[in-house]
Amino acid sequence: MRRHILALALIFATAPAFAQAVAQHLFFEAVPAGAPPDASYEARQRLTERARTDLLPAILDAAGLDGTGTVADLRMGGYRLRTNPSLHLTLRWEDGPADRLAGAIAWSLEQDSVLVADFDSADGATGYALVRFPAGSLTPDRAQRFFLAAAAEHEGLGGGYTAFGDTLLFLNLRDGDGASYSGLTDDAFVEFLRRAADAFPGAVLAATGRADARLVLQPPQPDSPALAPLRARHAALVSEILTTEPAR
Repeated sequence: MRRHILALALIFATAPAFAQAVAQHLFFEAVPAGAPPDASYEARQRLTERARTDLLPAILDAAGLDGTGTVADLRMGGYRLRTNPSLHLTLRWEDGPADRLAGAIAWSLEQDSVLVADFDSADGATGYALVRFPAGSLTPDRAQRFFLAAAAEHEGLGGGYTAFGDTLLFLNLRDGDGASYSGLTDDAFVEFLRRAADAFPGAVLAATGRADARLVLQPPQPDSPALAPLRARHAALVSEILTTEPAR
């Protein structure tokens, strides 16, 4: 297990020094499910960057949470067989505030859910696996091709991933009753992922481990009325950046 923790420590090495003590990691997208399917990756990245700079600080304020010291970095992520730009936010908060922020983000950015994970948990119930590619080789196109290849091995691997440099992180997430969304045990999840990596040029199953991870679903209503204008601003950004882009 120690080498697995070290592998994750290297993945998070781009975070600031305090990240070694951070318990919470939030992963989410800014591209809504109803976005035009033909929007370019570059346009989706512009939307994500605008959400990070224009909306995320305001969401923290509207939720009544102190965002001092939080860092949101841009990366790739996959969800339901589609690769999008995504954001990774590191926090030094307890579960309650972290989940409250996750709900506020999900509602404001029109996301089905936000992933919250603690990779330092001693009793994590969620299995994970890291798939590594040669340095500098992981592009959105290559990540998407591997995502589809993994889902072809078993549809349970098509739920999602997040990228850290040239490494993809797959989590075998569970629902509130403890059942895996993938329908697979952790061992089977890893084995199917290993098969996908073995068959994909340059991919290597690098490490496995366990984490405390959960999906915070979009609430039916926001906790704060101050979030409503931010959801409207997000919808305006989607229209401005994605729906006005010429179809390809």
